[in-house]
Amino acid sequence: MTAKSNNGDDDNGKQVFNVSGGIHANNVIMGNQTNNFQNIVNIQNQTQFIDALQKVQTQITEIKQGKLTPTQVRNLEAVEGQIVEATAEAQKPQPLGEHIKATLTDAKETMEMLAGSLGAAAALGTTIGGLVVLAAKLFGG
Repeated sequence: MTAKSNNGDDDNGKQVFNVSGGIHANNVIMGNQTNNFQNIVNIQNQTQFIDALQKVQTQITEIKQGKLTPTQVRNLEAVEGQIVEATAEAQKPQPLGEHIKATLTDAKETMEMLAGSLGAAAALGTTIGGLVVLAAKLFGG
């Protein structure tokens, strides 16, 4: 990877670097936001699934701390509500897998819609998509 200065500052007085080559990281920083991507591959049970949903909710809260448009905030709040709803369903003794899948699918689609204007939404949408598949395996539907 090559990093070089463009011999100038951006409009905010911060040094600007042009980077080329592949970038591989666990934590990606874009602007004032840090995105921690979680590994959902090893989720094997209801408790781990609920924990993953709670981590997604935490990540959404962190994203909302950045500089966002009112529309982005509304969409993130809608997704947050869907994650809360899916979590509540997953915590029931007999969770309805179809309800969890449908709720998380809606959340994923909203995050994908935001991906063009909010970089953090793309990765989080992918995580939610993985949780849709896991919901089907763990709860049926």
